[in-house]
Amino acid sequence: MNFELSNEVKAIQKEARRFALKEVQPRVEEEHFKRDLVEKMGNLGFFGCAFPLKYGGSDLGFVAHAVICEEISRVDSGLRSLFNLQGMTVPYTIMEWGSSDARQHYVQELVLGKKIGCTCFSEPNVGSDIASIETQIEDKGDYFLLNGSKTWISNGTVADIAVVYATHDPTLKHRGLCAVVVETDQPGWQTRETPKLGDKSSPIAEIHLKDIRAPRENLLGQWGGGFNVAMTALDRGRISVASGAVGISQACIDCCVDYANTRIQFGRPIAEYQLVKGNISEMVTLTEAARLLVRYGTWLNDQNRPFTREIAIAKYFAGEVAAKVSGLAMEIHGGMGYSLELPVQRYYRDAKLYQIGEGTANIMRILIADDALGLKKANRQRLHVPSEFRDL
Repeated sequence: MNFELSNEVKAIQKEARRFALKEVQPRVEEEHFKRDLVEKMGNLGFFGCAFPLKYGGSDLGFVAHAVICEEISRVDSGLRSLFNLQGMTVPYTIMEWGSSDARQHYVQELVLGKKIGCTCFSEPNVGSDIASIETQIEDKGDYFLLNGSKTWISNGTVADIAVVYATHDPTLKHRGLCAVVVETDQPGWQTRETPKLGDKSSPIAEIHLKDIRAPRENLLGQWGGGFNVAMTALDRGRISVASGAVGISQACIDCCVDYANTRIQFGRPIAEYQLVKGNISEMVTLTEAARLLVRYGTWLNDQNRPFTREIAIAKYFAGEVAAKVSGLAMEIHGGMGYSLELPVQRYYRDAKLYQIGEGTANIMRILIADDALGLKKANRQRLHVPSEFRDL
């Protein structure tokens, strides 16, 4: 494995950093969804690294996706969810599992940021156990009909296109799940934004589906095969979640280095005190370790090799690191960390999500431990290999 980024990836990393500082930083305190930034990032190719040219992508791969996601999250973690929804769990899932019509109709508009996507897993009674999904899907011949409720849906209030997971028979558990693409401009699609601790620029919603229709060609994978679709979507979603966690950890380091070098106590900068140095050394070491784990998992995906175990390790560790490092950043800043005047309090609030989203820390622990104990192998043969996409 070559740890050096290619010149092409370095170039787009530099562009992502420039964009984050010029376009995102001045508006970071605006606690609302910024659709214009989505379109700008789409035009710059930020969501399309893992996609072929035909679908508006650059074919730079998943490592490039992770690098860009990290740079944007380093300035505004709330924008991290876009890399999941505009690049991984919505358009990539459609490209990998969808019909030719669905690919042509939806993928490029999502990748270019012209349409906003969301993924609908969680429900009021269903979190980690997606095999227990209660939202119903009925086969009506020419179309599918959906009824139910979803919750904790990122971009739910602003999405144009949704990948909805539902069951045609709840007694079948995971064998009854189906995944279908839904257009949200229907009267039965009702949303309500959920107030939350952090990631204020990323709206999260409760959604009620009443007689929502989807054409037959919008089914992803097989009827009753939605669980396989969900597992591949979650694997790739963990790439962007883990990358975002690294970005926010790096942001904590950046602000602490600056603060420690300028904050004077007892006649000298606090950077000269051993305990402050100890905290910063721990922050740097943990963040570098998380970054390498993320890039290894994404590199495996670029090699078209199984990566479920490795990206679960990366996501778990990076989420724990984000929570740990943001806490240390608060400690270094002392009273100013508790103040709303400096960004460290925002990093502290935003970091907690990385222990929850796209599989909680406990779910990652179970997956990793089951594999180590030989109870359940994490890295099965890839369920659906999109090798033909290279020629599209």
